[in-house]
Amino acid sequence: MRFVDASQIPELPLPFMNEDHAEEMRLLEGLGEALEAHRARTGGLETVLERLSLLAVHTREHFLREEQVMRETGFPAYPQHKGEHDRVLAEMDGEARAFREGGDPVRLRGYLFETVPAWFVQHIRTMDAMTARFVVSRPGASGAAAV
Repeated sequence: MRFVDASQIPELPLPFMNEDHAEEMRLLEGLGEALEAHRARTGGLETVLERLSLLAVHTREHFLREEQVMRETGFPAYPQHKGEHDRVLAEMDGEARAFREGGDPVRLRGYLFETVPAWFVQHIRTMDAMTARFVVSRPGASGAAAV
């Protein structure tokens, strides 16, 4: 991966979380490629917008799966974890809107490949790790989430 260092993403004891995190990285990488092609005038704006939309959809689904498991297991820090998800989704929506309206690839690139990865790694190491440990400690925990 050229845009995101996946080696910084820790493995968690819940397979669905690891799968979601890997997919998030794959989508970011694809978006980076499209953004670079657009900047170099070898790719179209439509591809960037499509991949931006795919990332937004996946991120929402990813967060919903985590939130479902947190609710089902009675995770005590659910409100804080969900609040962080909501904050990041609003921020992502704002950056996508700014790009659609102004088309500034430098701003979008900085957000996607500086701000998002730094937040993502920190979030996984703290909130997701705590959530995963709590969930697997519950009796009958399967580590699966279906949304």
